[in-house]
Amino acid sequence: MQVQRIELTGFRNYGNLDIRVYPGVNVFYGDNAQGKTNILESIYMCACARSHRTSRDADIIRHSDDFYSIKLTFANQTQDEELVVSFQDADAKIPERARALRTVMHNGMRLPRVADMMGLFHAVIFAPEDLMLVKEGPASRRRYLDLLLSQIRPAYFNDLQTYTRALSQRNALLKRIRETRADAGGDPELEIWDETMAAAGARLIHARLAVSARVAEIASREHARISSDTERLVIRYRTVAGVKEGDTLHDIVGKFRQRLRQSARDDAEKGQTSQGPHRDDLDLGLDGEGLRPFASQGQQRSAVLALKLAELQVLEEETGEPPVLLLDDVMSELDARRRNALVEGMGSAQVFVTCTDAAHVGGDMEELAARQKGMHYFHVERGQVAEDPAGLL
Repeated sequence: MQVQRIELTGFRNYGNLDIRVYPGVNVFYGDNAQGKTNILESIYMCACARSHRTSRDADIIRHSDDFYSIKLTFANQTQDEELVVSFQDADAKIPERARALRTVMHNGMRLPRVADMMGLFHAVIFAPEDLMLVKEGPASRRRYLDLLLSQIRPAYFNDLQTYTRALSQRNALLKRIRETRADAGGDPELEIWDETMAAAGARLIHARLAVSARVAEIASREHARISSDTERLVIRYRTVAGVKEGDTLHDIVGKFRQRLRQSARDDAEKGQTSQGPHRDDLDLGLDGEGLRPFASQGQQRSAVLALKLAELQVLEEETGEPPVLLLDDVMSELDARRRNALVEGMGSAQVFVTCTDAAHVGGDMEELAARQKGMHYFHVERGQVAEDPAGLL
């Protein structure tokens, strides 16, 4: 998969940007806070329908505008394609704009739902905030799985939306039951939401079991290479009690439904659902110890790098072509050994790199560029992007 052209309107600090990019390695360099990361963010939004930096579309709009637009032209194995993701903010003064509007166009046709864009374009981003995969709680690791699975199995994204809505409704009902002191056991409305959650949640768990096993295998292998076989990374997927690898979808539905019904009274007392994939975790361990409390900063970086290389490889295995790789100011954060491991794991992916100094991507990255189709430099300053053949601006 190869990005060919990026057009931005009202996006972050870009009023209007139109650049053509290249196969191989594209380097965006310049001082901090000039707009380098914004370019990678726009590319990633065309893969995952959301920013990796904020959950609010309104935060992305340029200060003086009331909408943004991303237009990405890219090529897959068979044809050139075009994706346009746009957002119009709400304006209470204009009746027809009482609500915010998000629109996705694919090859000139409007998609009925944002979910329909999943799987059209594939990208992996590696940014400094990815250390939160290790440092923070389970939510960041669930998001890692959700974003990966949404790209390779578009139906997964629909199941995630269905489950999230049902969970919200069940929690609201649990709080009403608690307030009225009713008996949650056998409540007919609660059973309806249990059935919806069991069906959609089981599909999420089933998919996560399969992909996490593959991630664990690849990440463990990559981590051994990064650490020169001195450390062992172990990854285990933790989900609803009683569910195990090898369970059929039917098995998981039954086990999850049973857990929901068994916990109904306790859930009503707490006003929230205690069982389900919204509580799952991808447990990370290093040589038998929990990674977060015991690992050094370097060990944490190695584990995250291994997870990102696994994400890259799983996407290529599942889609038949390498995804676009986005490296946001990470080369200077890695030592020579980890940089070399990253470059070796890139394969034939098209790469976008941001850095403050073009020299930061020399050496190993130049070897990658030589294997592919060259290295191309873009200087970024105050929302202006200038192609710089020599990387010397």
